[in-house]
Parts: sequence; structure tokens; C-alpha cells
Amino acid sequence: MKIVKKISSKLVIMFMTLCLFISFSQNITAFADSFKVVTLGGNLTQDQKNQMLDYFKVTKNDANILDITTDEEKKYLGNVASPAQLGNKSISCSYVEPTSKGGLTISTYNLTWVTEGMIRNALITAGVENANVIAAAPFKVSGTAALTGILKGFENSSGGSKIDEEKKEVANEEIVVTGDLGDKIGQDEAAKLINDVKKDVVKEKPKTDKEIEKIVEKAVKEYKVELSNEDKETINSLMTKINGLDLNYNKIKDQLNDAASKLKEKLNSEEAQGFFAKVKEFFSNFFQTISDWFSNDSSNDDESTKNNTESINTKSSIKNSNLKENSDTIETQDENKKSDSSQSENLSTENNSSDNALNKVTK
Repeated sequence: MKIVKKISSKLVIMFMTLCLFISFSQNITAFADSFKVVTLGGNLTQDQKNQMLDYFKVTKNDANILDITTDEEKKYLGNVASPAQLGNKSISCSYVEPTSKGGLTISTYNLTWVTEGMIRNALITAGVENANVIAAAPFKVSGTAALTGILKGFENSSGGSKIDEEKKEVANEEIVVTGDLGDKIGQDEAAKLINDVKKDVVKEKPKTDKEIEKIVEKAVKEYKVELSNEDKETINSLMTKINGLDLNYNKIKDQLNDAASKLKEKLNSEEAQGFFAKVKEFFSNFFQTISDWFSNDSSNDDESTKNNTESINTKSSIKNSNLKENSDTIETQDENKKSDSSQSENLSTENNSSDNALNKVTK
């Protein structure tokens, strides 16, 4: 009996341990999944929302799904973005997964205004250190709803944390300022310029507006870009606000350097693509020119033969004229010749008729 009791006790303990293990595993899975947050544009159809969930590779069961409305866009971006940039519909979406390490991994799809660099810079300003972020849409849109969704998604993730309201506002303004500047000098170039200026401002912690202006002016000269006084003042204003956040340079310098490195790689890649595109265009035009030359030469020979034949038929000299004039002149001469011939035939017929009439009278 004692042996049976011992065996039964061990079986019960093993069963309870197994149940606890299964329960613990499920809790771990749920905790991991709850890190993921997806924000969907509120004006998307249900099919489009499902399409975006498929794109992000999540389901309603393993991620926190939130809708972004136009009112929320206006709340977060209304003070810095224009009505044209915001639009009247919320379309773009975001995927946010805070991580414990690895820095910021960002990608975009179908966004015409918002770029990876803009999002990265804004997240650094907002104090986000590690996260996987995707901003996308089912068709091409500016991406402002995704911007709103990223910060909201981070705060609503169990792995994220509440973002300071002032940091959030400055981060949103940074995106808009970068986007507007990008319309003039290129989005990636603008993102890199803003990142470099921010790096110097956070590092040097300027005491006056004049010191900030010097940092901005220095960067503008280094980038060799033409900016209006209004553009510079806008950057100065943004950097004054960033300076007021009292960001810890030692804490974010690696992020800033990483952002600069990624933007530089992208710019170099774009320059390389542009160079090879120009080379391709050059050779394409070169061979097309050769092809056109042979084609025109052959065409001219054919036209010359044709014109010579027509010239012989009309017994006229039509040198030193263009082909159209040759054709028109020849056709006119042919018509005149036909007209003369017709008149001659008519005259001959009339003469014959007159002769016949005289013969009859004589008879």
C-alpha cells in the first residue's frame, strides 16, 4: 500500500508540474505577443485592414489592434502639419514592437512623404531606444496616420512606456519640419541634415539662440544647400525645442551615429544608382543615335531614288529642295501635265469633229 501511495503521490506531483509548465508557457507567449501593436487607418475598408494585417504578419489574436482617426492625426500633428499634408482621411498603418536591445529597425512601404530617416529621428527625440517599426499603407499616401500610430502604438504596447508629452510634440514637429525641408533638398538629405544638427545641439547644449543659429548655419554650409531665411528660422526653432528637452547625449549618441550612418549609406546608394542610370541612359541614347543614323541614311537613299524617278517622269529639275517640296512640286507638275494632255485630247477631238462636219457638208 505504501508503494502505491508513493507512486500516486509522484504521479500527482508530475501532473501538477506539467500543468504549471504549460500554463507558464502560455503566459510567456501571451506576454511576448502583447508587445506587438498594430495601428490601422480608420478610413480603411475591412478588406484593406485585413490586407495590412497580412502584410504585418499578425492576427487579431496575437497583437493589440488600434484604429487611428483623423481627429487623432489633427491632435498630434495639427499644430505643425498643413491640412494638405494631413488630408481628410486616415489611411496609413503602423506595426510597433518594442524590444530590449538591437536599436531601431524601421521600414516603410507605399509612403510618399514620410521616410525611414524621419521616423528614426523622431523616435530618438521621443526617447525610444529599441523597437521594430513598420509604417505602410495599402496604396500610396503621405503617411501621417502612421506617424500618429507609431507613438500611440508604442505607448499601448506592454513593452513600451508613456512618452513625455513635450517630447512627443517635438518629435512630431521634427518629422514635419524634416518633411517640408525634404520637399526642397530631398527627404534623405533633409533627414541627415536635421540629425547632424540635432547631434551637435544635444552634445554642445548651446546656451543662447545665437549659438544654435551658428550650429545650423555651419551644417547648411557643409551640406552646400540653398535654404531661405525662413527655412533656417524653422530649423532654429525646432532645435531650440530639442535643446529644451535636455536629452542625454551619452545615452543617445549611438542612436544618432547609427541614424547618420544609415542615411549616408542610403544617400550613397541613391547616388550610385543615379550614376549607373546616367551611364545606361548615355549608352542607350548613343546606340539609338547610331540606329537612327543608319535608318535615316537608308531612308534618304530610298527617297532619293523615288524622287529621281519622279523627276525623270516629269522631265523637270527639282534640285536644292526638301523632300516635301519635291513631292508637292512633282505632283503639281504631274497634274499640270495631265491637264495639258487632257486639253490636247479635247482639242484633238474637237478638231476631228470639225473635220467630220466639214466633210459631211462637202459631201
